[in-house]
Amino acid sequence: MTGAHPDGAPGETRRASRDDGPGDAADGLRTDPDELLTGRELRRLTARAAAARADAGPGEIVVDVAYAVVSVALATGWVIGLASMLRSSLDTGAPAGSAQVLGPGGIQALGTAALLAFLTGTAVRLGPVGAGSGGVRWWVPTPADRRGLVVPSFVRAVLLGGVVGVVGTAVVAVAAGLDAGPAVRGALTGGALGLLLVSVAGLVQPSTRAAAALARASDVAVAAVPVAGLVLVVVGRSGLPALAAPPLVAVGLLAVTAVLVLRWWRGLESLGATVLRAQSSVADQVGGAVLSFDTRDLGRALRRAGAARVRVRRPRRFAAVRGAFGAVVTADLVLLGRSPSALAQLVGLGALTVVAQQVPGLGSGFGLFAVLVVAGLGAAVLGAEGARTAEMAPVVDSLVPLAARWTRLARAVVPTLTAAACLLVGSAPLVVATGDGRWVALGALTAVVQGAAAVRSAYREPPDWGGPLLATPAGGVPTGAAAVLRKGPDVAVLGAVPLGVALLVGAPGWGAVVAQALAAVVALAVATHVRAAR
Repeated sequence: MTGAHPDGAPGETRRASRDDGPGDAADGLRTDPDELLTGRELRRLTARAAAARADAGPGEIVVDVAYAVVSVALATGWVIGLASMLRSSLDTGAPAGSAQVLGPGGIQALGTAALLAFLTGTAVRLGPVGAGSGGVRWWVPTPADRRGLVVPSFVRAVLLGGVVGVVGTAVVAVAAGLDAGPAVRGALTGGALGLLLVSVAGLVQPSTRAAAALARASDVAVAAVPVAGLVLVVVGRSGLPALAAPPLVAVGLLAVTAVLVLRWWRGLESLGATVLRAQSSVADQVGGAVLSFDTRDLGRALRRAGAARVRVRRPRRFAAVRGAFGAVVTADLVLLGRSPSALAQLVGLGALTVVAQQVPGLGSGFGLFAVLVVAGLGAAVLGAEGARTAEMAPVVDSLVPLAARWTRLARAVVPTLTAAACLLVGSAPLVVATGDGRWVALGALTAVVQGAAAVRSAYREPPDWGGPLLATPAGGVPTGAAAVLRKGPDVAVLGAVPLGVALLVGAPGWGAVVAQALAAVVALAVATHVRAAR
């Protein structure tokens, strides 16, 4: 901490007195650069002020530390248990004599690639470096150095990049069925790659265009993983070696990672106030969405962080559009077409439904049912961007001369089409294996259910923060948050029960087709129901 100025507080400016020279008097105000607070000193001063106003005694500190240790231990046990459960579930149900089943090495390679691509996209959308909302308001306008202000978030990003890479890759390796030795080597390789990718995200953070491009590239990379798995199955390379870098390659990878981290550290001073303000806004919105279990708001925050300005090269005349219903459907189609990330993810989900059937335990029965429901609902959500926008800005639907029920029915058309594109691709292997074309009918009718579920999820009510709250270590959580979260997935699961029965039996019947058609009608009725305003 620097010493106090003789005429005022540290870093305080003082007016020129009569003893000052004529040039100094003309300047009016002067500041001694040696007495300005650095970023580190400013953070320490703020921390001391916060600690002085907090009534946290030694007992509370011990309780907080003990709680953190217990939470880490429970989380570790939960992750290990989840990996073991996935391994046991994937080992069951492998078709005998099938040469088109992905082996442990292939599953590990695909899972690790998807994990690292998702880690990169999340890091570039969340920052990865920032000063928090309070720091942006109070610290950033000061002349303190930016590196000293953001160094805690830098250390946190470096640690999380390495830890998530190690733990996530280890879980993927264990779930894939690898032995302890290859799993440990793969986890170390994944940790180095995770830290390297987070460093790349930090290097592009000062440039808004580069950060948006990297976010879109990570989305495309996640979507390309199932497509790569499909290519491996088609060419007959289902068995791949375990993903573990040789010692020489690992040393070179660590050296490159260290250089990137050092370059990132030296470039922290280039972070502008606009970049830090945008990062703080996204982080606050993500934190609020996680606290309230609002996945819809979470998706909005992450999409906004990776959004870029769309250039419309030629205007569309929309000459073929007729009526308000067609206008709503066309608008949703145009909105989907202007999102390359959404189109790439749709292709990836379609490939995922085929690749998952080559994994032991997911090729039939309940495992395949879960894959089809999750992939179908994900594809429907990609097409429901118009419904989510209309929920956020109700004036969008108010301008359309349609009743509320018909407007929601129009909003369900594009989600149904995207879900159908995914589920029909997933039904193709079933048709080839059994020779029964009724799988296509079941897939198309299930797509209607998933489209209705996406619309129901888009128009669900936000959490009621005015009601009673549940006390948690992260703060108060609405007691009805879980009820809000299930709106949408409930219709997706319950409405696909006839498809699940057909998958468990192993053959579709006309009874299952009729039941699925009735479920689709009921799902549309539930999704388009609008309560009367009081």
